[in-house]
Amino acid sequence: MTWAVQFYNERRELLARYVVEAALPPAAVELGRRALLAEYPRATAPAPFRSLYQRARADAADGGWVLYRIGNVGAEPAPVNGPAGR
Repeated sequence: MTWAVQFYNERRELLARYVVEAALPPAAVELGRRALLAEYPRATAPAPFRSLYQRARADAADGGWVLYRIGNVGAEPAPVNGPAGR
C-alpha cells in the first residue's frame, strides 16, 4: 500500500510529508521517519537510555519531530449519501 506520512516540528514550524510503500502503518511510519532524518539529520547521535525519562530526552534529540498524520494514498473517500445511482 502507498501511505502519506506527515511529521511536524513545532520549533521550526515545519510540516514534512513523505509518500512511502509499506504493508502496515507502523512500517510506513518507520520508513517515513528514515526519510525525514535523511533530510533533517539529528544534531548528535542519541545515547543509549535506561529509563523512560532518558528515553523521552533521546526522542527529543531527533530535532522535535512528531508524527502528525498518516493516511492511505490509494483509498477512495466513502460516498456521502450512500451508493451512487440512487
